[in-house]
Amino acid sequence: MLKRYIHVLAPAAHAKRPTQWILPDLNKLPGGFRGKVYNKRDWTKYLEKNTKILENEGDDVPQRRLRHPPEDWRNMEHLPQYMRNKYALREKAEHMDLSKTKRLSRSAMDGIRILHNKYPEELTTEKLSEFFKISPVAISKIMKSKWKPTDTEMEKKRVKWEERGKKLIEKQMMDRRLEEFFESKETELKMEIPYFVKQEISDYIHLHGMEDLEEIFNNLNHARVQKQKFKDDKLKDDAEKS
Repeated sequence: MLKRYIHVLAPAAHAKRPTQWILPDLNKLPGGFRGKVYNKRDWTKYLEKNTKILENEGDDVPQRRLRHPPEDWRNMEHLPQYMRNKYALREKAEHMDLSKTKRLSRSAMDGIRILHNKYPEELTTEKLSEFFKISPVAISKIMKSKWKPTDTEMEKKRVKWEERGKKLIEKQMMDRRLEEFFESKETELKMEIPYFVKQEISDYIHLHGMEDLEEIFNNLNHARVQKQKFKDDKLKDDAEKS
């Protein structure tokens, strides 16, 4: 964990930090350099070759690979019923835009049944279709469906949601403790702790627990103090020499 901050908080060796970017002139690069990024001629050729591909890249929509049913399958006398159902579904799928279909949760389906049973005249199939933004056929299928989860499935869902809720509560409590910890340290040090330091410490604490929080922060703060001392001493020496 601490190694991740050494390059940020440790004092620099003797290299002077640059204050501006010095970019190369693409027209004056040596001819033997054939890098695709820095060589202007190669980069121009790359754009000319791939411009059409890059422009059309976002427009391409992956097509569904469906085997089309025979054109005269409805007139086949000896075609089994299951094959007729299969071909009918394929024909229907060819004309459907799956990107606009909407899947409802189990609780939403239960809600549709309850609403329709309680207000059959007010909440018709068409009204429910408009409200939930799905087809009337889907509403009819939901209301006709008699499927219910078994007791075992209900128990698994209950345990799953209890565990999820427990983890969420633990995370919220830990975030609150971290927030209070950072506020107290900022008051103690009379300075604002950088956001990226808070984020890295939070990620580490969420993985490994709160036990080492104080030690980790103290080590990081010690490295910060040493770096600041190094900079102050260097400025003082430069001032004395001048």
